[in-house]
Amino acid sequence: MRVDVRVLATHLAGLAWVAVRSFVGTVTVLILEGIVLATASWYVLGQYWWVYGLMAAFVALVEAVVTGIFLGAKRALVMTFAHGLGKLRLGEMLLRLVFDRMIGIASTEAVGERGGRLVQVIERLPLAKADERLRKVIQDLTGEAGQGSWLRRKIQSRLLDAVSKYTLARFRDEDAERGGVDLIKVKDEIEQNADDAIVRKVRGGVRTLTLAVILGLPFVVALQTWLAVLLIDAFG
Repeated sequence: MRVDVRVLATHLAGLAWVAVRSFVGTVTVLILEGIVLATASWYVLGQYWWVYGLMAAFVALVEAVVTGIFLGAKRALVMTFAHGLGKLRLGEMLLRLVFDRMIGIASTEAVGERGGRLVQVIERLPLAKADERLRKVIQDLTGEAGQGSWLRRKIQSRLLDAVSKYTLARFRDEDAERGGVDLIKVKDEIEQNADDAIVRKVRGGVRTLTLAVILGLPFVVALQTWLAVLLIDAFG
């Protein structure tokens, strides 16, 4: 069965719950952290004047909410993207589509036929030529995927970008080892493990970002509270 971008879009349309759950969960955690930090700021600065404490608490809470919204949107996109790769194997589907277009054969054809093209020409390409074909196919698919909701477009764009980078990296390894790119060999090798490799990378990145934000927010609030104390002590 031939895989096309419309099939991918159908799968992506069903991932809205993953995005909502990730966004709401992230915002909730940051709001709870903001409440704790706001209480601490109010306690410290409220000893000088209750208005100072109220202002400090308000600023800390607003910072937490805004940070939660931005981080939540980022995590929603990434976690939906990762879910699509891990559960639906969208990366494998898209890689098959990319390589089918690159070598000019449909996924329903027998492996030995190669779409009537010369096997030697298809299987052994210079890196520059393979890179050129990959970029053209990704550009064409990006144009086809540029429809639908904002979330769908963003996920499809990230998926295409991740597949492009992963495939190009594998092309470079193949070229370094063999002095050229065997498209069909690379296709067979990376189709099965592409989703897991990309998922590990994107989830690792978003975990690092989330940890940095959660640990960094208390530092920011503590710093601004300390500066406020210095100013109050200096100017009375």
